[in-house]
Amino acid sequence: MAIHIRDNLLPFQQFGEGDVTHSARHVRAGFLSLSLALSLAVPANAYDFPLTSNAIRDAYFLGSRQGNLSASYLAKYSRRIPELHQGSCTSEIRIETPFLQIATYASQNPNYTSQDAVRDFYDQPFAFRMFLDICYKIHAPAPNSIKIKVIQNKREVVPGSDTRSFYAEPLDELSTLPSNGERAKLEFDASKLDSSALTIRILTPDGQQAECNLDLQVLR
Repeated sequence: MAIHIRDNLLPFQQFGEGDVTHSARHVRAGFLSLSLALSLAVPANAYDFPLTSNAIRDAYFLGSRQGNLSASYLAKYSRRIPELHQGSCTSEIRIETPFLQIATYASQNPNYTSQDAVRDFYDQPFAFRMFLDICYKIHAPAPNSIKIKVIQNKREVVPGSDTRSFYAEPLDELSTLPSNGERAKLEFDASKLDSSALTIRILTPDGQQAECNLDLQVLR
């Protein structure tokens, strides 16, 4: 062992003390630059996929601890669209990232463990889900009348599935008002998105327009 350690030191013996110090400074600076670049690449709380085993465990512990998935926490994943409304009903967009889906699953399964979560979800495909409740006109026309375009990095992102239905503002658990809009569920391949901002553009059949931005730098 001593021979190997001595051999490893031999190259440095060719330099003076000042040279070694200068070289060491360059090495430290290189490591610091690399660490800084990695830390800036994807913020800790930004959208990222595929999920690492550590990210899956984070999602598990978020969901398994009572009270973590509170209404205020989940509100970060939704946006109101005040430009599109009808009466007291305001349109809304909600997303479910793979991270949030795992956290939700863990919250609903009390005998589930972090090891179970890593086993079940590591290296598995996921859909990035987007739900839109768009209210804009009483007695709105049939579903698929509204045009929805999702843009990231100046390019349109096309969903793998797009499911539409009538939307009616609920009065309570048992009754609703007449249809005043459209409900859409879009699913995207999670690997096709990154942590850049998402822009959602909406055009109703009667010419109303709205645009909503989602900052994926702050949504895991």
